[in-house]
Amino acid sequence: MTIAEVKNEARRLSIRWADVRDLAAQLWDDEKQKREHANAVRQSAWILATVHTPGAWAFWRHGFEKRWGRRVAEGDYTAVPKYDTITQEIACEFPEYAGDDGAARLFDFLFSPYDRLPAKGEIYAAALELIAAQPAEVVPF
Repeated sequence: MTIAEVKNEARRLSIRWADVRDLAAQLWDDEKQKREHANAVRQSAWILATVHTPGAWAFWRHGFEKRWGRRVAEGDYTAVPKYDTITQEIACEFPEYAGDDGAARLFDFLFSPYDRLPAKGEIYAAALELIAAQPAEVVPF
Protein backbone atom coordinates (compact mmCIF):
# COMPACT_ATOMS: atom_id res chain seq x y z
CA MET A 1 0.00 0.00 0.00
CA THR A 2 1.36 3.41 -0.87
CA ILE A 3 1.32 6.37 1.49
CA ALA A 4 -1.24 8.10 -0.73
CA GLU A 5 -3.52 5.07 -0.48
CA VAL A 6 -3.13 5.03 3.29
CA LYS A 7 -3.93 8.73 3.40
CA ASN A 8 -7.10 8.20 1.35
CA GLU A 9 -8.12 5.30 3.59
CA ALA A 10 -7.56 7.43 6.70
CA ARG A 11 -9.73 10.15 5.18
CA ARG A 12 -12.43 7.57 4.39
CA LEU A 13 -12.34 6.30 8.00
CA SER A 14 -12.33 9.89 9.37
CA ILE A 15 -8.98 9.38 11.04
CA ARG A 16 -6.73 12.39 11.40
CA TRP A 17 -3.63 12.11 9.22
CA ALA A 18 -1.49 13.70 11.92
CA ASP A 19 -2.32 10.78 14.22
CA VAL A 20 -1.34 8.27 11.55
CA ARG A 21 1.86 10.17 10.76
CA ASP A 22 2.87 10.37 14.43
CA LEU A 23 2.23 6.69 15.09
CA ALA A 24 4.04 5.75 11.87
CA ALA A 25 7.09 7.73 13.03
CA GLN A 26 7.04 5.85 16.32
CA LEU A 27 6.68 2.48 14.54
CA TRP A 28 9.57 3.41 12.23
CA ASP A 29 11.77 4.22 15.22
CA ASP A 30 10.76 0.92 16.86
CA GLU A 31 11.72 -1.01 13.71
CA LYS A 32 15.10 0.73 13.59
CA GLN A 33 15.74 0.00 17.27
CA LYS A 34 14.89 -3.68 16.79
CA ARG A 35 17.69 -3.94 14.22
CA GLU A 36 20.22 -1.74 16.02
CA HIS A 37 22.13 -4.53 17.79
CA ALA A 38 22.25 -6.81 14.75
CA ASN A 39 23.42 -3.91 12.60
CA ALA A 40 26.18 -3.09 15.09
CA VAL A 41 27.44 -6.68 14.93
CA ARG A 42 27.40 -6.68 11.12
CA GLN A 43 29.12 -3.30 10.87
CA SER A 44 31.84 -4.15 13.37
CA ALA A 45 32.63 -7.47 11.72
CA TRP A 46 32.61 -5.95 8.23
CA ILE A 47 34.96 -3.14 9.22
CA LEU A 48 37.33 -5.67 10.76
CA ALA A 49 37.23 -7.74 7.56
CA THR A 50 37.77 -4.76 5.26
CA VAL A 51 39.90 -2.51 7.45
CA HIS A 52 42.25 -1.53 4.60
CA THR A 53 39.55 -1.04 1.97
CA PRO A 54 37.41 1.89 3.20
CA GLY A 55 35.51 2.01 -0.09
CA ALA A 56 33.96 -1.33 0.84
CA TRP A 57 32.63 -0.16 4.21
CA ALA A 58 29.24 0.76 2.77
CA PHE A 59 28.53 -2.87 1.92
CA TRP A 60 28.27 -4.12 5.54
CA ARG A 61 24.68 -5.32 5.07
CA HIS A 62 25.47 -8.02 2.53
CA GLY A 63 29.23 -7.92 1.98
CA PHE A 64 30.09 -11.22 3.67
CA GLU A 65 27.66 -13.14 1.50
CA LYS A 66 28.70 -11.40 -1.72
CA ARG A 67 32.45 -11.70 -1.20
CA TRP A 68 32.89 -15.07 0.48
CA GLY A 69 29.47 -16.73 0.35
CA ARG A 70 30.36 -19.40 -2.17
CA ARG A 71 33.39 -20.64 -0.24
CA VAL A 72 31.64 -20.46 3.09
CA ALA A 73 28.69 -22.42 1.70
CA GLU A 74 31.14 -25.26 1.30
CA GLY A 75 31.68 -25.10 5.08
CA ASP A 76 34.96 -23.18 5.29
CA TYR A 77 34.53 -20.04 7.41
CA THR A 78 38.28 -19.57 7.43
CA ALA A 79 37.97 -18.40 3.81
CA VAL A 80 37.07 -15.02 5.31
CA PRO A 81 40.22 -12.91 5.73
CA LYS A 82 41.04 -12.17 9.37
CA TYR A 83 38.61 -14.88 10.45
CA ASP A 84 40.33 -15.32 13.84
CA THR A 85 40.60 -11.59 14.50
CA ILE A 86 36.95 -11.02 13.63
CA THR A 87 35.87 -13.89 15.87
CA GLN A 88 37.93 -12.65 18.84
CA GLU A 89 37.05 -8.96 18.50
CA ILE A 90 33.33 -9.58 18.05
CA ALA A 91 33.28 -12.02 20.99
CA CYS A 92 34.84 -9.29 23.16
CA GLU A 93 32.43 -6.60 22.02
CA PHE A 94 29.33 -8.84 21.83
CA PRO A 95 29.56 -11.60 24.49
CA GLU A 96 26.74 -13.64 22.97
CA TYR A 97 29.27 -14.73 20.33
CA ALA A 98 31.82 -15.98 22.87
CA GLY A 99 32.25 -19.62 23.73
CA ASP A 100 32.92 -22.85 21.90
CA ASP A 101 30.27 -22.40 19.20
CA GLY A 102 30.42 -18.59 19.15
CA ALA A 103 32.38 -18.36 15.89
CA ALA A 104 29.94 -20.65 14.09
CA ARG A 105 26.94 -18.67 15.37
CA LEU A 106 28.61 -15.40 14.43
CA PHE A 107 29.39 -16.42 10.87
CA ASP A 108 25.99 -18.07 10.45
CA PHE A 109 24.53 -14.69 11.36
CA LEU A 110 26.90 -12.70 9.15
CA PHE A 111 26.07 -14.88 6.15
CA SER A 112 22.31 -14.81 6.78
CA PRO A 113 20.13 -12.44 4.74
CA TYR A 114 19.97 -8.88 6.01
CA ASP A 115 16.72 -7.95 7.76
CA ARG A 116 15.61 -4.87 5.87
CA LEU A 117 13.33 -2.20 7.26
CA PRO A 118 9.78 -2.38 5.95
CA ALA A 119 8.76 0.09 3.28
CA LYS A 120 7.37 3.40 4.51
CA GLY A 121 3.98 2.54 3.02
CA GLU A 122 3.84 -0.63 5.12
CA ILE A 123 4.66 1.36 8.25
CA TYR A 124 1.92 3.89 7.51
CA ALA A 125 -0.56 1.08 6.77
CA ALA A 126 0.29 -0.60 10.07
CA ALA A 127 -0.18 2.70 11.91
CA LEU A 128 -3.57 3.23 10.28
CA GLU A 129 -4.60 -0.32 11.13
CA LEU A 130 -3.62 0.14 14.78
CA ILE A 131 -5.53 3.41 15.05
CA ALA A 132 -8.57 2.00 13.28
CA ALA A 133 -8.62 -0.99 15.66
CA GLN A 134 -8.83 1.30 18.71
CA PRO A 135 -12.34 1.90 20.05
CA ALA A 136 -13.70 5.35 19.36
CA GLU A 137 -13.11 7.81 22.15
CA VAL A 138 -16.17 8.47 24.25
CA VAL A 139 -16.79 12.15 24.73
CA PRO A 140 -18.50 12.90 28.06
CA PHE A 141 -21.40 15.37 28.02
